[in-house]
Amino acid sequence: MNEIAPPRYRLVLPPGFLLIPVGHSTDDEITALVRRHYRDLPRDSYGPQIDRTAAQLVAAARSAREAGVLDLIVPMGVPWRAPVSLAIAISTGTAPAVDDPEPSASEISETVTTSAGEAVRATERFAVPTRADEMAPLMRVRFRWPIPDSDRQLVAICTISGTVDPELAPIVDALAELGDLLLQTLRWD
Repeated sequence: MNEIAPPRYRLVLPPGFLLIPVGHSTDDEITALVRRHYRDLPRDSYGPQIDRTAAQLVAAARSAREAGVLDLIVPMGVPWRAPVSLAIAISTGTAPAVDDPEPSASEISETVTTSAGEAVRATERFAVPTRADEMAPLMRVRFRWPIPDSDRQLVAICTISGTVDPELAPIVDALAELGDLLLQTLRWD
């Protein structure tokens, strides 16, 4: 069986963000990556928190790997005081076919110019969860780029998750804008 080589790309990541290469990393390599990220923190006071974070990211990486994700991008800075965060999953896929399902009514698509060339960007807001304290996806920004010299596409999905609180709406919008700006920096190697 011939394995398709993953596309080579670069992104500009803000301080505190970490790219985890889940497609070709072992659990131990991901744990080591997280520990290196936090290497300047004192192990005696932050060690247990670092180990919990590494375990959570290893579990997330396993799920992502099973879903065909190549890379995960997550914020690793100081935990938010607000129950809202973002994560970006990058994978490859075939070009959309004519008979692909229609986008949802809340999805807005447009062609945008990025550092890697033209991409289709789709933004979608999700239905409000039934419980106000329930963590759920609130918004998604998806980019699709044609991979040079290939019939495949690079797909990046930025999901903003959190609890439903009208006071958090500006944070959700700001995180969506951050994810959008981050993905617009993508360029081919």
